[in-house]
Amino acid sequence: MSDTDQGVRYLEDIDAQTTIECGEITVSADDIVDFAEQFDPLEMHTDPAAASESQYGGLIASGYHTLSLSVRLLVEEARSKRAVVAGLGIDDVRWHEPVRPGDTLAVTTTVTETRPSESDPNTGIIREQISVTNQSGNEVLSLENHELVERRSSVE
Repeated sequence: MSDTDQGVRYLEDIDAQTTIECGEITVSADDIVDFAEQFDPLEMHTDPAAASESQYGGLIASGYHTLSLSVRLLVEEARSKRAVVAGLGIDDVRWHEPVRPGDTLAVTTTVTETRPSESDPNTGIIREQISVTNQSGNEVLSLENHELVERRSSVE
């Protein structure tokens, strides 16, 4: 049985312009506060009373929390099936709208480019555009991801 039959996808198995729906997750107030208390302890994320007095009129998730949730869904649906070597970076991270308690986030990724690595014939680079929307279809986060993946076989 080949690796592809077992679900491992190499650079050659990933087509540009492929779009993957990566599922949904609903964010609770407790989730927002728990994350923020550990990683981004601003009052707009940790204190509902103070947040209600802010320009947001209530508790909102840290942008890094939203990013972390989206990565989880991406790994579960797309990256865990790839022969990932490493993340190379992210560009153009934009938070478009606050995430609030009760919001359900959906993650979509579209592969925009695949190419062999110039420095290592055993690997290639995937570039993908990631979009996170809420239950109303409003985009709350967008970014471009660059990922290093194994090639099926090196180019001789």
